[in-house]
Amino acid sequence: MAQHTSCTILVVEDEPSIAHALAGLLDRQGYTVTTAGNGVLAWEHLRMQRYDVILCDLIMPELDGHAFYTLLQQYYPFLASRVIFLTGDTIGESNTAFLQACSQPCLYKPCRADEVLGAIEQLLCAIEA
Repeated sequence: MAQHTSCTILVVEDEPSIAHALAGLLDRQGYTVTTAGNGVLAWEHLRMQRYDVILCDLIMPELDGHAFYTLLQQYYPFLASRVIFLTGDTIGESNTAFLQACSQPCLYKPCRADEVLGAIEQLLCAIEA
């Protein structure tokens, strides 16, 4: 598998400990990482920079993952295919339906480092294909 460590990643996560852990993991792998505590802050980052991958929590205050993804589809459709969702919600019917409809990868928290890195690598390889 090709290494894509020069990529930029936006981590959209409202739980500071998870955002910090993900940023540290990705930074140690050589990725350039930006974090945002909710979808509104993430949207501000996207106005200034494009990212190769977006790791996005589903359930957040102000602008949740579903609404953020809908905005991406509308304004930056090329970025919608670069989203990997994160969630701790394994039983919510609306989130399950949304994830099935958008067909983007999803990791269930807590997830292992190798799962995160593997999902990123798989997404980047799919985009290149």
